[in-house]
Amino acid sequence: MKNYISILVIAFLIISCNSKIKDSESKIKIENGTEIIEQNTIIEEKKTNYIPENKVKANSNNEKILGSWIGYFKEDTKDSYTEKAIYADEGFYWNRENKINISIDKITDSLIIGHSVVAGNNRPFAGQLLNGVFHVKEPGDDKYDGEFKFTITENKLIGKWTAYKNIDIKNRKYELIKKVFAYNPDIMLEQVKEYVDWNNFTEEKTLEEYEEGEFEEWITKEFATATKLIYTINASNTLLKKNDVENLKKGDLTIIRNTIYTRHGYSFKNRPLRVFFDAQSWYIPVHTDVKSEFTEIEKENIKLLLRYEKNAIEYYDYFGRG
Repeated sequence: MKNYISILVIAFLIISCNSKIKDSESKIKIENGTEIIEQNTIIEEKKTNYIPENKVKANSNNEKILGSWIGYFKEDTKDSYTEKAIYADEGFYWNRENKINISIDKITDSLIIGHSVVAGNNRPFAGQLLNGVFHVKEPGDDKYDGEFKFTITENKLIGKWTAYKNIDIKNRKYELIKKVFAYNPDIMLEQVKEYVDWNNFTEEKTLEEYEEGEFEEWITKEFATATKLIYTINASNTLLKKNDVENLKKGDLTIIRNTIYTRHGYSFKNRPLRVFFDAQSWYIPVHTDVKSEFTEIEKENIKLLLRYEKNAIEYYDYFGRG
């Protein structure tokens, strides 16, 4: 008998008495680089230049090239999507593209030095300009290292990347624009993409009669999500109280807490969070370690949010019907 996936599109509805919920007491995984540290503890981000700095001198003629170039790191394929895409049934899918920051830090007529920040990785590169094309290479001591080839014309950085190793997506392309990162505690989330944790869902099987004596099996899935409250609460500029968070669902608490990291330019390894925050027009991934950057308000709010997040009730939504 054929299996059908039944998913009703409901985005960001407030939990009702008929909605499926479950208590989740699993531990919250805190990524390296986001933990709260004690005051006076100094943590430095790993240097990104693997060529000695005294061998490179900045060239003032290249000031327009220096800096961060931001955009999406897309699979380089002739097809619009592949089997590598991540699906939350028919209502949500991610085609494995990530926001990338290609930062050009120093440049001379014969040498370019910089680093890339994408998907929780901060990798150095160095190379040369040959016949109008920049050829820069990452060190090769990381599974996801590779070589970038790009041109910079009309305020765009356009090129391709090839991994050294035979990883899942070996070839990528990108078209980036130059942006400047600035921490802004007042910036709020835009309602541009739903948060869907496709790794966290409930599943229910039912039989439905479509003809007399004939039945089909339906599989209903609900995925962990957040509500519209994530667009109203700012944990970077307001010291939150117990009554601000005690009735929030787990997805709300997770997004509100991680929006603090996003304002500081944190690059997420967690895929569902990365997909959600990459869609924010103001978000620029610049760091893989932000734990020394939090303000006192943010530190206190992170502690409060985590305390409730660990024991909060999850919120689930349908995302399509097939």
